Amino acid sequence: MLSKRLKELRMNNGLKQSDLAKLLSISTSRYGQYETGRRSPDYKLLIQIANFYNVSIDYLLGRTNVIKPENIDENDLLAKLNTADSETKASVEQFLNYLLYEKERKNKEKEDNSTKKIQTTR
Repeated sequence: MLSKRLKELRMNNGLKQSDLAKLLSISTSRYGQYETGRRSPDYKLLIQIANFYNVSIDYLLGRTNVIKPENIDENDLLAKLNTADSETKASVEQFLNYLLYEKERKNKEKEDNSTKKIQTTR
């Protein structure tokens, strides 16, 4: 399902495989392998793709046909977390920490780029 969704999203956005490959900093042939199903992206790359298209990872993986959930039911999320085993809870915590780290890193990168632009225009 992932390969089908990747190709569908790319074509619906009028992009070439090389456009996505460049955006993701990978080779065109590697990206092409994702669309043919011969290779799967790691979760970091999957997050980048989902963010680029503004879709959920569940949508990319075919777990749902809802492109991006509008509202997250926090109570449902907490209930699921509370019933999870300790290994799952630890994985969720690690993943959440990673997402928060990436968000902070991207914000810092944007700030650094803005500062560089300001300095070069002076």
